[in-house]
Amino acid sequence: MNAVTGETRVFDRTSGVGLVDAVTASCAIPGVWPAATVGDARYFDGGVRSFTNLDLGAGHARTLVIAPMPAPVLEADTASIAEYGGLIEVIVPDEAAFAAFGADPLAPASRTPAGHAGFAQGRAAAQAVAALWDKSQHTPGRQ
Repeated sequence: MNAVTGETRVFDRTSGVGLVDAVTASCAIPGVWPAATVGDARYFDGGVRSFTNLDLGAGHARTLVIAPMPAPVLEADTASIAEYGGLIEVIVPDEAAFAAFGADPLAPASRTPAGHAGFAQGRAAAQAVAALWDKSQHTPGRQ
């Protein structure tokens, strides 16, 4: 999200923004870490705009959600994708990840344990994620 205008900007493979810059912007949380400069603009994490940003998935055949925290809006937002006929897979932190976060998931001391827990959870979720992409016959909207 543009830190000055509030405009949504999607960083994808066609945006011309490198992965490191996109991740840096995604980690820019107001009051915690400063806005990130990408090109000639400053950006905050899209979570400032919307916890899930699932409105960006509307009309797509498949949507993968990796939510840093479960939220009350997550279920309603995922239902809106499903109502368009799209397939959706949602990954939220498991028990090991919550334990790794500790009392303050933004604390620097939680980074390494959270990274290890996330890696383990990612390996465990890999089969479900692969199955989401294998459903190539299902194309109600864009791909």
